[in-house]
Amino acid sequence: MAMKQVANSAIKAIANSGSSSLLTRQLHASPGSKKIVGVFYKANEYFTKNPNFVGCVEGALGLRQWLESQGHQYIVTDDKEGPDCELEKHIPDLHVLISTPFHPAYVTAERIKKAKNLQLLLTAGIGSDHVDLKAAAEAGLTVAEVTGSNVVSVAEDELMRILILVRNFVPGYHQVITGDWNVAGIAYRAYDLEGKTVGTIGAGRIGKLLLQRLKPFNCNLLYHDRVKIDPELEKQTGAKFEEDLDAMLPKCDIIVINMPLTEKTRSGFIT
Repeated sequence: MAMKQVANSAIKAIANSGSSSLLTRQLHASPGSKKIVGVFYKANEYFTKNPNFVGCVEGALGLRQWLESQGHQYIVTDDKEGPDCELEKHIPDLHVLISTPFHPAYVTAERIKKAKNLQLLLTAGIGSDHVDLKAAAEAGLTVAEVTGSNVVSVAEDELMRILILVRNFVPGYHQVITGDWNVAGIAYRAYDLEGKTVGTIGAGRIGKLLLQRLKPFNCNLLYHDRVKIDPELEKQTGAKFEEDLDAMLPKCDIIVINMPLTEKTRSGFIT
């Protein structure tokens, strides 16, 4: 579902990429037909197992039919490293480069300098740490992502990890696959999630979704953020606002960090 949203957003971004309000770099080629390069991982035999598996070379993000019907050239590859890679061959004349967080095409200042026609750097997902943002800004490029496309996936992943850790699942799994049976070795630190106090540092899109998903487990829910969440959501989840982070931490059995790592946030956790 998330990847379908990514694909739809990518189509909209590319369709609008001829707008002067979106792009500032002067083009050295026709503003009509564009050369678009997508860098994705290969799915190989797994592509045939799921018709919605579009975020790979074989699925091409589900964009090929639409792009080619609009007269654009669409090239997809997984080969992105080294001076002789497939991506490097297309750098001088591509207009749009699409990449993904888990198989990123690193866009260095050197590559930006070579890419005379480049207009749009699009992450099919979240994040831009694979792009030299300073060089991109100096070149007048648009760097875009599909904000919010993975918030449900991340919130569900956080809930899964909480349960895995609290229930001591991984050691139990290793016992099963190795044929061991040592109940005490697992049970001595396996706990119910019910009744535990869970605190999230950050209650943005992901933090709110996590609080909603924890509600049925009958936990005590706390959150710390710069501002309080909507009163109706507070009432729905039973989450309590903690203005003082240092005061919240000792109350928690489980702490989840739901905020970006920046110089400002980094200093809050280094003592």
